[in-house]
Amino acid sequence: RDAAAVVLQQQHAAAAATAFSQESVESIDSAAMQSRMLQMQNRINKLESEKTELIMSKAPLEARMRQREDAWVKERERLLGDIDARQAASKGADERYRELEMRNEALEEENSRLRLEARASASATAGDGASGGAAGGAKDSWTERLQANSEIKDLRKELRNKDDEIKSLRIEKVSLETEVFGCKQEIESLERNYDELERDYSELETSKAQNSEAEIQLQALTTEHTAMTAQLNATCADLEEIKTRAKADLQAKEDSWRGRESELLFEMSVLKSRAGKIVQDDAVDGTGGDDDEDDPAILKARIEERDRRISELEEQLQSGEQLRRALHNRIQELRGNIRVYVRTRPFLPSDGSSTQSSIDILPDGESLQIQGKHVGETHSFKFDKVFAPSTGQDLVFDEVSEFVQSALDGYHVCLFSYGQTGSGKTHTMQGSGNAAMRGIIPRAVEQVLSQAALMQSQRWTFTIKASFLEIYNEDLRDLLVNVNADGSTKARDSRSAAKLSIKRTAEGKSYVDGINMVDIDVGDRSTGLSQLESVMAAAARSRSVATTKMNAQSSRSHSVFMLHLCGRNDESGTVVQGALNLCDLAGSERLDRSGASSDAKRLKETQAINKSLSALGDVFTSLANGSKHVPFRNSKLTYLLQDCLSGDGKALMFVNLSPTLQSSPESLCSLRFAQRVNQVELGAAKKRVTYSSR
Repeated sequence: RDAAAVVLQQQHAAAAATAFSQESVESIDSAAMQSRMLQMQNRINKLESEKTELIMSKAPLEARMRQREDAWVKERERLLGDIDARQAASKGADERYRELEMRNEALEEENSRLRLEARASASATAGDGASGGAAGGAKDSWTERLQANSEIKDLRKELRNKDDEIKSLRIEKVSLETEVFGCKQEIESLERNYDELERDYSELETSKAQNSEAEIQLQALTTEHTAMTAQLNATCADLEEIKTRAKADLQAKEDSWRGRESELLFEMSVLKSRAGKIVQDDAVDGTGGDDDEDDPAILKARIEERDRRISELEEQLQSGEQLRRALHNRIQELRGNIRVYVRTRPFLPSDGSSTQSSIDILPDGESLQIQGKHVGETHSFKFDKVFAPSTGQDLVFDEVSEFVQSALDGYHVCLFSYGQTGSGKTHTMQGSGNAAMRGIIPRAVEQVLSQAALMQSQRWTFTIKASFLEIYNEDLRDLLVNVNADGSTKARDSRSAAKLSIKRTAEGKSYVDGINMVDIDVGDRSTGLSQLESVMAAAARSRSVATTKMNAQSSRSHSVFMLHLCGRNDESGTVVQGALNLCDLAGSERLDRSGASSDAKRLKETQAINKSLSALGDVFTSLANGSKHVPFRNSKLTYLLQDCLSGDGKALMFVNLSPTLQSSPESLCSLRFAQRVNQVELGAAKKRVTYSSR
């Protein structure tokens, strides 16, 4: 009750955990379940506090960034306008200065010409005067002389005017040169201001990048919080159902024991009456009787012995069921059947207020029932494993951990998630955060690192390389193009993105040419996990996602995480080469529900997704029918997974379902597709082991 009270206090503190009532918490009778609920609630509270801190730190950063961006844009526009005006004024001043220079040169030439003409006129006048004196002073010579003197005066006057104009032009030139010098200084000042603004802009870009990282963190925390809340709601619903069934079973057992008690009391009364009669007969005969067999303690001991025997038989039944499952899995492995696991996600806030599920998971953990189109119509299916909505990521990974181990043993292993959009495929494969909500990919790498470290004591040395790609509109894209070989992030360069293509080796094995490989540190587990986090973050930033009516973060491509393993035993010279392919397929969707038909880009993406999934279905159909020709080349997805689906490796498919009634038709199609896949026999997998000299 103390633990339940603590849980209630923490639930009142967390806004997202209000779905848990006091009755559901008090219904938890197991101390282990109470501890788990407390841990999950503490995790939610911590996520809420981190989310609040990120939101509080995000708002002032965004406001400051918007203010500085607006101020920078306005100042930049003003400065650019001033620069343009100054440049235009400087250009006009230069043109005017050149014009004045040309006029000055023309005036100087005119001045020189006039001086020459004046000198010539003066000499001519002097010569004419001498000849006229000799002739007696003719009247025409005197008149010409007067005209020449008048012309000289006019020329001198014009020369003085030209000199004054030249002086004024020189003064104007000096003024213009001063103005041009001032303009140049102002332009230099503006350039300095522009450099400062560029530095401020780079700081804003850095702040914006940091804010973007904070938004990514916030999105991851929000996703983790939503998944945690949904799982808690599903756990609470399961506990309520368990409580209801337990109460019903308890009531039935109580009724049965009351009836049995009445029968035993009646038998005891009959036995007592018989015992009394026997005692009387013995008294008459003078002989004693043995009352031990009729003692109630003996009867109680017999009942307890019978109950113990029943418990032993139930344990034997459970052991037999576990043995049956193990033998079934072994038979499936020998046949090479593709394992099919079904997982139903819990209800999310985006599903609305309805909590009526269209899927009913049976207690055996292998069967389920789903509602059909008509009222009362149900369809039953049975697979290798069926997970309830309350099943955590850790329990899901426990079921597939043996497949991960097979990659270390030298097999090619492929795990892929299939289902409609918004059914939880990416959550199953990648998960969110670094705690309980981690998906199969980070847990698989962690298991590989742990096993590789343990096998070092047996003289095994492993090298692990990771690659991550997506198939977008039938084009291969490297999601780690901005990641170095050691896992560090490098500068973004669109020219560094090489063209990827699927090629085959001389042995007929496929590989992706031009893809970036990241080395995962096997010696230091923490370093290896840190490199994995960098890889996952870089891939998440590069993945093609979009918002549709069915999913706020809908994957618009198929992503394939490839882990290449190579182990060498120095003692025996054995070399194993395994591969682990973890595929997150894009969700199949209907255009009327996703709303993709209104957007040409989304429509093209949807057509490419549905076409590749149809090609995958054709491959499985051909494999199930035993056809000689399997159309692997009809899609980049099937061509990439040919090695895993052609009998050389092991394959497991996750079918993710949405519990809403609106998604029931798509879920039914996914289950029928999974039923066909489960019947495919690939044959026994081949281990890639070679032996070399020591």
